[in-house]
Amino acid sequence: MRRYETIFVLRPDLGEAPQKETIKRFEGIVAGSGGDLIETDEWGFRELAYRVKGERRGYYVRLDYGGSGATMNEVERNLKLSDSILRYLSVLVDREADPAQVRADIETHKRRAAEARAAAEARAAALAAEQEVRAHPAEPQADDLEAEAEGPESESGEQD
Repeated sequence: MRRYETIFVLRPDLGEAPQKETIKRFEGIVAGSGGDLIETDEWGFRELAYRVKGERRGYYVRLDYGGSGATMNEVERNLKLSDSILRYLSVLVDREADPAQVRADIETHKRRAAEARAAAEARAAALAAEQEVRAHPAEPQADDLEAEAEGPESESGEQD
C-alpha cells in the first residue's frame, strides 16, 4: 500500500462546524475509496504568502493516508470540486508502507516529544526557582540568631 500526504487550505470564513464537516468528508472519501487513514493533523489558521481566491488567510489541514493511486485521485478530484478549498497538494510519501506500523511510529514519536517537552519544562522551572533563591536570599531565622548570640559550640554540642 502506498502512503500519501495531502495538505489542503480551507477558506477562513467557513466557521468551525463547516470546517469539521469538510475534514470529516475527506476522511470519509479516503475510507470509502479503499484507503486507510493514518493521521489527520489540523494546523489551524495561517497567513498565505499571497492572495488566493481573494483570501489572505487559510485553515490548513494535513491528511496522512495509505491507499492506491485511485484513492489519491479521488481525494484530489473532490478537493478540486469543493468551493471551500483554496489550494491543495498531494505527495507520495512511501511506495510501500504498512499503515499500522506508520501509526505506531507516529505515536512513539509523539510520546517521546511529549516526554522531552515535559523534561524541558521541569528544567526551566527548576532553573527559575534557583534564580529566585539567588535573587532573594532567605532572611536568617530567629533560632539562627539566638544560636549565634550564645557563642560557638564544639561538634559534640557541649561547650569547653
